[in-house]
Amino acid sequence: APCRRDLRRPGGNLSGARRPACACHAGARGVAMVVFASRPDLEETGTSSAAGEVSSIIEDLKSAAMNLHTKDQSASGGQKAKKRPEFKPTLEGYLRYLVDSRAIFSTMEDIVKEKAELSLLLENGLERAGALEKDIAYIESLEVQPVAVEGEASPGSDYSAYLKTLSQENLPGFICHYYNTYFAHTAGGRMIGKAVSDRILDGRKLDFYHDYPEPVSKLSKRVKDSLEDIAREWSEEEKGKCVGETGKAFQYAGQVMRQITMSSSSSE
Repeated sequence: APCRRDLRRPGGNLSGARRPACACHAGARGVAMVVFASRPDLEETGTSSAAGEVSSIIEDLKSAAMNLHTKDQSASGGQKAKKRPEFKPTLEGYLRYLVDSRAIFSTMEDIVKEKAELSLLLENGLERAGALEKDIAYIESLEVQPVAVEGEASPGSDYSAYLKTLSQENLPGFICHYYNTYFAHTAGGRMIGKAVSDRILDGRKLDFYHDYPEPVSKLSKRVKDSLEDIAREWSEEEKGKCVGETGKAFQYAGQVMRQITMSSSSSE
């Protein structure tokens, strides 16, 4: 049975400085960490971290994320390279992944709306819940049903519940998940979307990866600037709480991502 570590309690035993121990994130089905292979932050932030200046939270998060990459994913990765099995997506597994992604992005977008401290992130153009609704409807029109969940809840439901709790108890920690989720998607996530589409959807361009109101580079730059503004007055302890969630962000993402290759027979 696949590993499903219980991560729902904020402040658990993973930190951004450690590689997640869960095998299902480490690549058991060949997709677990691919979403981060292009690093979740591709553009320069424009924020200097020279002596005497306030450090950049984006640079801190990027450094923590790179530490969890393997050498085959990035020359700057902090982990040893490893051999990965062939990537074989299925329609039912991919639909489960999209449904779980909708739950995660919807939860994040709802939290942004509810928290006055996050008002700078409102309607920034990177929101994905609406695009996912259209893609899910399209795949369902092909008479595909999502692969059954393992256990009482899907990985996406578990992650959404964790995010809701985290946003109440550790808002800087929530920002770490926000950063990793959105910017991993605009980088490696879009690469995975193309790979899946080429294999099982005849190359169809899904809105999840392509429906943005402006070029992604422009939207990303503005959102990163907003994240810097939000974190500008944080204490060192708050910055640590933010970066310290990197390991969990990777592990939750891996649990959701690995469903792409699942089939109805493998979940029985």
